[in-house]
Amino acid sequence: MDQLNMRKKSLYEYRVVIFDLDGTLYYQRPFRLRMLRHLAGYVMAHPLRFRDLLIIKTYRSVRERWEDCERECEKDPGYAKLGLDDRQYRYVADRMKTDPARVKRATDHFMLEMPLRFLASYRDEILAGAVDRLREKNITVVIYSDYPVENKLRALGIRADACYTSADARIGSMKPDPKGIAVILEDLGCPASEALMIGDRYEKDGLAAAGCQVDYIIVGKSRKKRADIHAHIRA
Repeated sequence: MDQLNMRKKSLYEYRVVIFDLDGTLYYQRPFRLRMLRHLAGYVMAHPLRFRDLLIIKTYRSVRERWEDCERECEKDPGYAKLGLDDRQYRYVADRMKTDPARVKRATDHFMLEMPLRFLASYRDEILAGAVDRLREKNITVVIYSDYPVENKLRALGIRADACYTSADARIGSMKPDPKGIAVILEDLGCPASEALMIGDRYEKDGLAAAGCQVDYIIVGKSRKKRADIHAHIRA
């Protein structure tokens, strides 16, 4: 469901607009269905890679409940010197009885590389157009995601002024931790009142923004559910 928490009438009145990527700049549900069909055919042709798909399933589950998993990691001093990505690779590897390098290879291939060929078909054209208009008006556009973004942005044909991920050394935590947005505001010298976050999950994007007293828009999962937000953005 669309949600707006904005102090200004229009997103074009803000100095900085921060976009989530996955599920925001493209429609994630139909994209995932496309990927599931593709992966089913891939596994039939490459049955020895089936275990990699189980690794991916575990990896996604771990990231969704990372706050709990992180507390488990704190009990093992071996995690202390690892960055966010490496902690997650090792955590999944320990549970899947494999090595972190295999987890990384599987996530890189199935989650970061393989999807690129399909993304453009599911782009939200209204939000993509809003990105262009914001930049034309010299409003800074930032992409902030829990996953790497540069290759996905190229696949979507979207350009931003800056990109951040949760794994960046100065952030090191996932949404809804507000640290990432705090870092962005600090880097850009932008007060919270002049920034807006646009995402697709209140429990992630909305809470991260609220934690820094930043306004937010939460978009629906489908074109139909985004109709009100699309109309607001066009206004």
